[in-house]
Amino acid sequence: MRKFFTKEVKIGISAIVCLVLMFIVINFLKGIDVTKPANYYTIKFNNVSDVMVSTPVTVNGYKVGVVHEMQYDYESNNGALVMINLDKELRIPRDSKISISKTLMGNASINIDLNPYVSEYYESGDVIEGSAGNDLMSSLGGMMPQITEIVAKVDSVLGGVNALVNDPALLAAIQRLDGITANLHNMTSELDKTMQNDLPQIVENVTTITNNVDTLTNTLNALPIEATLAQVTTLLNNVEQATAQLNQTDNTAGLLLNDQELYNRLNNTVASLDSLLTDIRLNPKKYINVKVF
Repeated sequence: MRKFFTKEVKIGISAIVCLVLMFIVINFLKGIDVTKPANYYTIKFNNVSDVMVSTPVTVNGYKVGVVHEMQYDYESNNGALVMINLDKELRIPRDSKISISKTLMGNASINIDLNPYVSEYYESGDVIEGSAGNDLMSSLGGMMPQITEIVAKVDSVLGGVNALVNDPALLAAIQRLDGITANLHNMTSELDKTMQNDLPQIVENVTTITNNVDTLTNTLNALPIEATLAQVTTLLNNVEQATAQLNQTDNTAGLLLNDQELYNRLNNTVASLDSLLTDIRLNPKKYINVKVF
């Protein structure tokens, strides 16, 4: 009986295994995992610029698959057919939008905008109409007129700023500001020196004054103020009584101050005495009799 695993059979099996491994490795390098179950869809685009095999397919920025194969649409002679493989769990609702987006560096990706309002889904292998979408460069192209206006305004503003910076008045104002800053610095230094030199003395004087005030307050608290006030009150009462008696005519002092007749008599007496003294001065012999033996 001949052996089944002859040298030729072993060589053939080895070749098949190598081909399978090569197929797996090549697809793995392309980003395609042939060991993972996937759904396949064919997307028709009018323009597939920058799209290539292994280009990522994303949903809301998350990678859910890659481009598996690309070929020109020879039937319609317009555009290209792009076959993508997606995760087995992902199903594409009908009327979903599939577009190509490009970055500023020229990298492309296929974005799927899932339609959340339907419950019908495309079957694996269906052909779906795609759109080119708006890439970043196209958006920048539409914004160029606005950017040009902004650049013109910025240039005008920069011209005004340049004129302001080169204005001699601004330089003079800055120099004056430097002088004011220097003066403030000097004043601050002088104030600091004053605070260091004079403040301790001032604080010491204030402390001394406070101590003196405390001493005076203690002295005043020690004085018999209540007794003194009682004596003053008694003295005022006596003065008030004496004043009342002087205003009355039932006493000698009151009569002297209030009796008009007594005042007139005293006045006449003083006048008579004055006349007598005047006559004695003028006629002393009349009143003095001197005899000499």
